Amino acid sequence: MLNQRFFKTFFLPIILLICGSVFNVIAHAQEMKIYRPGDWKPLLESRANKPMIVHFWGFTCSPCLDELPRWGDFIAQFPDVKTVFIEVDQIPAELSIQTLRDARLNRADHRTSSASFDEYMRYEIDPRWMGELPLTMLISPKGEIRRLRGTVDFKIIRQWLAQF
Repeated sequence: MLNQRFFKTFFLPIILLICGSVFNVIAHAQEMKIYRPGDWKPLLESRANKPMIVHFWGFTCSPCLDELPRWGDFIAQFPDVKTVFIEVDQIPAELSIQTLRDARLNRADHRTSSASFDEYMRYEIDPRWMGELPLTMLISPKGEIRRLRGTVDFKIIRQWLAQF
């Protein structure tokens, strides 16, 4: 009787808490999409003649990590703007999920690289891209691309969006 009460009082809540956390991580991991070589053109075509923002960031890039919470604010203000975040470092999904959750971006369209983000993948996206991060691409409804290298000035993005 005492063992059963002890189990219900102490161990059962701990087990339920752990299971809930594991299921939460699995659910978010399933929401993450994989970015593979060859995905750039289909991603551009998915914009459906609307403006789209693609932001490349890396976990090993401290300006990228500093900037992510401001992206969370931006997404909260502009939830209808298609914004895709592509994480280029190969890190465990749990670490990426937690980083995005901390920046309030866990519900954003997030993709993680399935392969080393080498010069071949970068060339597919932009032949002039040398790999510097962060990199933001503003893609117009007509497919014209404006590149913003380094930390973003969100005033520029708002002005760009005002055109459409």
